[in-house]
Amino acid sequence: MEGEQKNGINTGFGESFCRTEAETGRQKVAAYIRVSTDLSDQENSYETQERYFQQLLTKNASWISAGIYSDYGRSGTNGEKRTGFKRILRHCREGKINRIVCKSISRFARNTADFMIALRTLRDYHVTIMFEKEALDTAEPTSEFILTALGAIAQEESRSISGNIRWGMQKRFPRGDVRNQKLYGYQYNGKMVITDSGYQYKDIETVEAEAEIVRWIFQMAADGMPFHTIAGELNREGISSPESFYSRKRKAHPEKGQLYKNLDEGWTARHISQILHRERYAGDVLIQKTFTLDYLSHQTRINRGEVTQYLVRNHHTAIIDRELYEEASKIVRMNADTYGKHRKKRQMRAFSGRLLCAECGRYFHVRNTKFHPIWFCPSTTLNNGKIICHSEKVYEKQIVRMFRRAVMERFRLTTLPLVDEAKLADIMSGRFALDDARKIPFSDEAAHFVPQMQKRLEDACRLDYIERDRSFLKSQISDAGRKIESLQRELCLLESRKQSHKAELCIREQEMKEIMTGLKETEQKLAKEKEREQKLTERMNYLEAYWTELEENYDCREKTIAWMKGLPVGQSGTVEFLNGITEEHISAFVLSITVHSPLQYTVHWFDDTRTEVEMHTNIGDFRNTAGHCDGQCMMERDCRRTGER
Repeated sequence: MEGEQKNGINTGFGESFCRTEAETGRQKVAAYIRVSTDLSDQENSYETQERYFQQLLTKNASWISAGIYSDYGRSGTNGEKRTGFKRILRHCREGKINRIVCKSISRFARNTADFMIALRTLRDYHVTIMFEKEALDTAEPTSEFILTALGAIAQEESRSISGNIRWGMQKRFPRGDVRNQKLYGYQYNGKMVITDSGYQYKDIETVEAEAEIVRWIFQMAADGMPFHTIAGELNREGISSPESFYSRKRKAHPEKGQLYKNLDEGWTARHISQILHRERYAGDVLIQKTFTLDYLSHQTRINRGEVTQYLVRNHHTAIIDRELYEEASKIVRMNADTYGKHRKKRQMRAFSGRLLCAECGRYFHVRNTKFHPIWFCPSTTLNNGKIICHSEKVYEKQIVRMFRRAVMERFRLTTLPLVDEAKLADIMSGRFALDDARKIPFSDEAAHFVPQMQKRLEDACRLDYIERDRSFLKSQISDAGRKIESLQRELCLLESRKQSHKAELCIREQEMKEIMTGLKETEQKLAKEKEREQKLTERMNYLEAYWTELEENYDCREKTIAWMKGLPVGQSGTVEFLNGITEEHISAFVLSITVHSPLQYTVHWFDDTRTEVEMHTNIGDFRNTAGHCDGQCMMERDCRRTGER
């Protein structure tokens, strides 16, 4: 199929696209890009693809650009984890896209099931897709069969690659051919080890200062010292903790819910446990502790006999003797038998992944879920001699009261200021009866609150122009970059003129003055453009994170809209909304709740606005009193306690 030339760009679509265009008019065309790893060469490939498709979409007069959808660092065998892939299919269903261009079938999907579902979705909604590398277009009647076959070939290619890797491991592992790891206490020495079979891997040597710490940890564990006590001793001595892959990633690319990158939790019981579990410190290697379930999901599982394990003795230089390792391992197994059986799988709750610690940045965890759930920052429970967070625990009932207060204050649902008094404490605590609506001083806005909130959610689902806004911001950043380059060239030219005038015997004072003035003005313009570029980049990074969060909760918003459609009209609907929002629907409205204290919170809403909430009383202070459910009593007691101080 030969491509055609339009506006100086080879579209590669041929006559089939001309027929589609003639039938439907201007096409809303989107591009899809996927890069599966973070390698630098693929990063360049991503940038190259983005520039190419941006030019393709904007310079073709017969197209309306629907944006560039992308997934960076995502495998093509699992569509569930690809936000851009899911968005482009959803927008096709919503009629926002008529046509898709993609570099190749393997970039679109390597899973035949996902590929076929995507093709059926596109066909059902009359959306065509063009794969440039294969020169295939679903606008051609004969292309669908070929695409189906090539989709299966792409999946088979992934299976073949995975099979080859698995076959190689099955051959290497029985021979004991396994690589070294750069663990705490070891470092690569720049040499290579070549086995009898010809397998090569990097050689390691011990770092004596760290090796001494490892020996001490194993000895203390063998003597029965608790792991958190060992960690506390190391922290008190000021010994730096091991830097893992995850800690390096956290500092380089911090994510929401993780410990702030400027904080260091030091040695923890987790570090001690990880060291004690590693047989490599005794010079041995146990191969296939974990295994990959399949090449489609890429899920890793602990090996409990599903695949053969191999123990390689004396693989490298040992830091501890095998007897000490066995003694410490007995303690590890005893701890697992004692504490492991009490561990239960975490149950997701309404506020899971929503409560952020204002002091250290981590997500709050929950305990005591059967009776009165309590949320707490995990950094406060380290018990390792380091105090990096002072956050207080918060009862879930207090968070429920706070959130309902936030809703009522932001949307002005009451005519009176909200305080912890009896007639308002009920609805804030979730004990409000529907037939008592007349007791609440609702405002006129409360009667129309539910349909208005429903419309807000529907607009958030329908009017999401992330790709358009991303393209606009990137064009502004590129424009700032071009201006910076131009100003830098101008600055260099003025500097050279300045130096040449200084070298002349007869210096013309007026001309030198003009050069100096030009230099100063250019430097000011350059600084201003650099500041503009930095602000735009920061804004872009912030919006990328916000858009990702927003997209993750799309399905939840759809379910919440369906729930709200069933609510009664008027104030009774508002009451049911307030009683039900903190169950399964909170994720539709809230991206995060930052907990400053049990009395102070910041609610980050789905529309990227924030509400500061200040509570008058903490329900945790009244848990064991007869009148703790009475808001008026709570307020009076709090006032008395404040007066006593």
